[in-house]
Amino acid sequence: MKRIIEAAAIQTENDMRAETACVEVAHASRARIDPMRRFAPVPYSAVLPVMGSSVRLETNSSKLLTHMVELFAQYEGQASGRSTFQWRIIVDDDVAVGPPWPWRSAFSGDGLRFAQFGQRSFVAVDLVAREAVAFVAAGLLEDGPGFTSPFIDTLFYMTTGSLGLVPIVTACVSSGTKGLLVMGAPNQGKTTASYLATGAGLTFHADQSVFLEMASGELRAWGDFVPIAFRPETLHFLPELASRTRAFSYCDFNFFYMDKHKRDSRLPGFVTPICCVFLQRDSASVPRLTRLAKSEFSDSLSRYVAFKDDDRFEELRLKTLTALAHVPAYQLAYGSDPATAVPFLAHLLTRHDV
Repeated sequence: MKRIIEAAAIQTENDMRAETACVEVAHASRARIDPMRRFAPVPYSAVLPVMGSSVRLETNSSKLLTHMVELFAQYEGQASGRSTFQWRIIVDDDVAVGPPWPWRSAFSGDGLRFAQFGQRSFVAVDLVAREAVAFVAAGLLEDGPGFTSPFIDTLFYMTTGSLGLVPIVTACVSSGTKGLLVMGAPNQGKTTASYLATGAGLTFHADQSVFLEMASGELRAWGDFVPIAFRPETLHFLPELASRTRAFSYCDFNFFYMDKHKRDSRLPGFVTPICCVFLQRDSASVPRLTRLAKSEFSDSLSRYVAFKDDDRFEELRLKTLTALAHVPAYQLAYGSDPATAVPFLAHLLTRHDV
């Protein structure tokens, strides 16, 4: 009996070893068959409210899910809660890649878009299927601000047309639900002036982009979700930012990132643009505000579209820009200090708040 028990124990141990070996071989085989984790389980999901629409998120990472839910909590979704797009984002713990963020390369064609960050992280979007698949190294997810921008904002820009949105390069401040778009070429003080305007009682919505939407014949502007990005020279004007921001580098660009304050839940996540102003820095020793002709304003708007979308969204783009062209627009020439522009921002919102 003892020999039988010992033999059974030996056989059981051999069976377990064989089973373990089979499992390991199966895992290795699946890894070879599915190198891009197409069949990876995605046990975590949520329907995200996204600027008047809803997007279904599926992922294998609870940390990514929490980040995305917090990121988009500031917005309203569809009343029905039905998703209009699907994002599937896989986080890979096996890829040893961390900050700084790799260079981005991208291409598109016939309803498909693709952006790659280094060798292993990417975003792929199918406009026809209304689906996106993304793959990101776990080490890059640890960099929360960098994961938000450039990774998630790249995914979002590739999705905007399908969500009925047109992205415009502009900052935005508001008084209540009335918004002022602060536009201009790079390094004109848009971010700093808009940030300082909060000290004058205005609300900060965006410093890089707003997403315009036509809803029931009304033009709406949604602020972006990325951190506020200050240029290094801004700290010469506002040295207190050194303790409130985090240095961030991407490619040849260096910024200081600051998280935005949560919006007032009593107000909708969008504002109604009632005025635009173009900043011209270092162009006048005495600030000078002048009204732009509607034709001049209209002709310039196409240059401020943040993302060249698929031709299928051309009608949406033209309709949205036509509506924006009816908003009063001004040009503000001033000196080197963006604080000079703040009283004019508050004045324009008051002047056109009808």
